[in-house]
Amino acid sequence: MLFPDMSAKQFVKKLGARIRDNAATDRAAQLSYYFLFALFPFLFFLVTLAAYLPVKGVIDDLVSRIDPLMPDEAMQLIRTQLTSLATRQRPHLLTLGLALALWSASRGVDALRTALNLSYDVKESRPWWRTQGTALLITVCTSALMLLAVIGLSLGGSAGLWLAAHLHVDKFWPLLWDWLRWPITAIGVMMVFALLYYFLPDVEQEWRFITPGSAIGTCLWLLACWVFSLYADNFGSYDRTYGSIGGVIVLMTWLYVTGLIFIVGGEINALLEHESREGKAKGARAPGEAPPPITERPSIAAPGSVKSAESPA
Repeated sequence: MLFPDMSAKQFVKKLGARIRDNAATDRAAQLSYYFLFALFPFLFFLVTLAAYLPVKGVIDDLVSRIDPLMPDEAMQLIRTQLTSLATRQRPHLLTLGLALALWSASRGVDALRTALNLSYDVKESRPWWRTQGTALLITVCTSALMLLAVIGLSLGGSAGLWLAAHLHVDKFWPLLWDWLRWPITAIGVMMVFALLYYFLPDVEQEWRFITPGSAIGTCLWLLACWVFSLYADNFGSYDRTYGSIGGVIVLMTWLYVTGLIFIVGGEINALLEHESREGKAKGARAPGEAPPPITERPSIAAPGSVKSAESPA
């Protein structure tokens, strides 16, 4: 048994049905569109925020950490934009331009909120100012976490090298640190998953750093990034097919894969919540709460639900 109330086969079958009925691939395509428009304002905010940190070279270190996870064509676009932003005069923290960049960057987070609400089959009941404030806050926290994680990796590498030198094992430290960076990166990614899955959907739940959705999602994302990078760098022919916009297509595909994995992780958490004896019913916001009628739930309008209803039983 994979979980107390279902076998592995039942879990995979139900998860596949949810992904189909909730049109997860369609929602991932929408997310990739929002993510693309949010990416460069997010980089603008990130560069400005890094200027207030007491450590230099944070953005260069961040790029070096992200580089193994992205195809070369997509990474080149990001490097070009970061170089352009870094050479401009940095605005003060509360300028209108930075505020607009932060707002634009939060649109991707807000789009993910809508997708996760559909996973739990609930309509948004929170006021507009609260949902938008949550999206802004998560954008700021995610940016700060990314920068602090990079600083921690840099300081940890230097501290480890100093300690290894005093223990006369410094020649082994670079190899060991190369292996340690991956689990540290996985922990950081899992934290982002946990924050998004806890704060974005309009349901009551206990805070957990490690959930099945965040753990599986983190592993899937790291694996998918590695596989897609290998494919795009060695077998893909995006430049020959799409010409000068080949890099943009690669970036959007990478964002699509990222969005799909975020949605699948949310579907995993929602499925286990709905199937658990102590969990919430589908469509309910809290344990023990009666869900609304099916006709009043957002899943009734999902493209996949129409296809499922039209197919023979």
